[in-house]
Amino acid sequence: MFEIFNSGGVILAYRAVLFDFDGVVAETLPYHVCAWQQVFSKFQVKIEYEDIALQEGQGAHLIVGALAKQKGLKLSRAELDALMAEKKEIYNQITRARINPETGALISQLKNNNVPLALVTGAVMENLIPVTGEAFLKLFDAIITGDATPKNKPHPDPYLLAAKKLDVAPADCIVIENAPLGIRAARSAGMFCIALKTTIQNEALLAEADLIVESIARIPSRLLPVEK
Repeated sequence: MFEIFNSGGVILAYRAVLFDFDGVVAETLPYHVCAWQQVFSKFQVKIEYEDIALQEGQGAHLIVGALAKQKGLKLSRAELDALMAEKKEIYNQITRARINPETGALISQLKNNNVPLALVTGAVMENLIPVTGEAFLKLFDAIITGDATPKNKPHPDPYLLAAKKLDVAPADCIVIENAPLGIRAARSAGMFCIALKTTIQNEALLAEADLIVESIARIPSRLLPVEK
């Protein structure tokens, strides 16, 4: 068991830390936004940054349908699948995303203190490796990708599966998220959630989190693994 501290003292005990990927481990969102904008441009509709930020955490198969509905487009499943495949190809061509150095440092700090770690993301593995490399992914004791559960975020299933794989009770987990749907998933799973303002600055949209901080750099002072 570890303890989480702030300047006022202990605020809870925890056994594991679970990380979201997009916007937490790596700053991938600008590339996702650009790719979605390109595939939807053929319909003369504009995809805004916030359109994607608010959908982040779901699998691409859900995001494409949500965007089409939001923009008033009536597309078949085959057409949506074609858009999703095109978006994936564009994203893979344009992305230059890399691991956030501050996040990498925190993950290394926790790993060195033997804190069980999980990566919980709506992305698929083939989108992770080009950004992280395989060695970095080995720091995690469990990796839950978007195809691992029938229901993605905002449902609690991905986080509950991570807790199960770590053999840790959900109530003993801390989640680091950045997106409203991911925050809702973590809280629905009964986990303490720290929200980063890395992609969304409006705190009202992050209000379901237990704690909101500006960036990952603010977390180490609050997340000091002191074994009890």
